[in-house]
Amino acid sequence: MSPLIAFLIIFVLLLIALIKFKVTPSVGLFAAAVIFGLMVGMPAADVLSTLPAGFGNMMTSIGLLIVFGSIFGDFLGESGATEELAKGMVRLFGKKNDLLALNLVGFILSIPIYFGCAYVMTAPLVVALQKISRKNMKAYVIAIFTGLMLTHSCVAPTPGPLAVAGQAGANIGWFIIWGLVVCLPASLLIGWVYANFVASAEEKKAMHDGMKAIMDDDKLLAPDPTKPSAMKSFLLVILPIVMIVFASIFSLFVTEGPVYTVVNFFGNSNIALFIAMLVTGYTLRKYIPNKTVMGFIDESANRVGNILLIVGAGGCFASMLGATTMSTDLVEIMSATNMPVILLGFLLAFCIRAAVGSATAAMLTSIAIAGPVCLAAGISPIVAGLSVCLGAHSATFPTDVTFWFPSTYNGLNTKDCLMTTTVPCILSGIVGMVILAVLNAFSGVLPGMF
Repeated sequence: MSPLIAFLIIFVLLLIALIKFKVTPSVGLFAAAVIFGLMVGMPAADVLSTLPAGFGNMMTSIGLLIVFGSIFGDFLGESGATEELAKGMVRLFGKKNDLLALNLVGFILSIPIYFGCAYVMTAPLVVALQKISRKNMKAYVIAIFTGLMLTHSCVAPTPGPLAVAGQAGANIGWFIIWGLVVCLPASLLIGWVYANFVASAEEKKAMHDGMKAIMDDDKLLAPDPTKPSAMKSFLLVILPIVMIVFASIFSLFVTEGPVYTVVNFFGNSNIALFIAMLVTGYTLRKYIPNKTVMGFIDESANRVGNILLIVGAGGCFASMLGATTMSTDLVEIMSATNMPVILLGFLLAFCIRAAVGSATAAMLTSIAIAGPVCLAAGISPIVAGLSVCLGAHSATFPTDVTFWFPSTYNGLNTKDCLMTTTVPCILSGIVGMVILAVLNAFSGVLPGMF
C-alpha cells in the first residue's frame, strides 16, 4: 500500500482511538507504528529493527532533558517556588496580563533553548499560574506553547532555522531579525489575544457556575514567608537558561581553545539542567520537609517513566514513517502543482512535518526543494527560508512528540491538546505568512533581504 494512503488511514484511526476510546497515547502511538509498517509492506525484520531505533533516537535527543527537567520542575513545584514566582509575575504584570507575561517568557526562552527543555522548565510555572487564577488551563498552555514553538521553529540559533538559513544562503543575523519581526506579532495575536479569548469564555462559564477567581483576593497574591521568595525562585529558574544562553553567545565569538571547551561543556542543555536540578534541590531542601534531596530525586524519577514512554513511542512512529518514501512522495506531489513559490515552501514543510512528526526534517527537506525555486523566481532567501520554517511550525499533530507535552505535563486530554497546540500553531502560522507576504512585497527596499 502507498505510504501516503496508509498514513492517512492510520492517522484517522489514531485520532479515533485517542479521542473516542481514550487509548493511552503511548499504546496508540506504538500500535500505529507497528500497523503502519505492516500496511506499507515493510518486512517484519525491518519493523522490529526500526521500532527500537526510533525509541533510541528520541531518548538520545531529549531523554535526559526530560528526566533532569522534570525533577528540576518537581523541586520548584514541591517547595512552592513556582507558585511564588507565578504570584510575583501577576503582581509585576498585573492581574489581567498574566497570559501576556507567559507568552513573552515562552517566546524569549525558545530562541536559545530547545523547545522540549524550555517546556519542561516552564510547565510547573503554568500549573502554578492556573492554580492562582483558576482560569482554564487551556489558555495558559496556548500562551506558552505558541511562544515557544514560534521561536523554536523560526528564529536561529535553534538547529532547524539555522540549517534553513544556511541552505537558503541567507545572512544569519538578518534571518534572526526578520524572524523576530514575523513571529512576535503572530505570537502576541495568538498566544495572548486568542488565549485571552479562550480564558474569557471559560471565565463566563465559571461565573455562571458561581465560581470566584482567586485573583480577586489580593491577600492570596501576597508573598508567603514560608516558601521561597519570588526572586529566589526566578534566579533558580533562569540558572540553566543563563548557562545555555551564555554558551550560545560565547560560541559566536570563540570557537576553539580550553575556555571554549569549558563554556561549551557547562552550556550543554543536559549538563546545565543536571546542575540546575542539583543546585535547586539543595537550595530548596528546607522547604521540602521529611525528604532528602537524593530521596526526592528517586521519587520524582519514578514518575517520569510514563512521560518517557509516550515520547519514546512517538519516536517509534516517527522512525517508521521516515523509513518509507512518504517524504519524497509528498515533495513530488507538491512540486507538481502551480502555486506561489513562498506558499510552496510553506505547504511542503507543513505536509512533511504532519507526516513524519519532525520539524527539523520537514524544514531541511522543504528548503532543499523550494529554496532553489524561490531564489530562481527572485524571492529573498530570508522570505524563502521563513516560509518553510512557518510551515513546519504550523503542523503540530499527534505524530509529533511535542503535541503530547500539554498532556504529560499539564494534564490535558487529547481533544484539549488539539485545541492548545494544533489550532494555535496553524493560526499563528497563517498570521506569520500574512506578515511574510507583506515583507515579500517590499523586500526590494528592506535591509538584509538579499
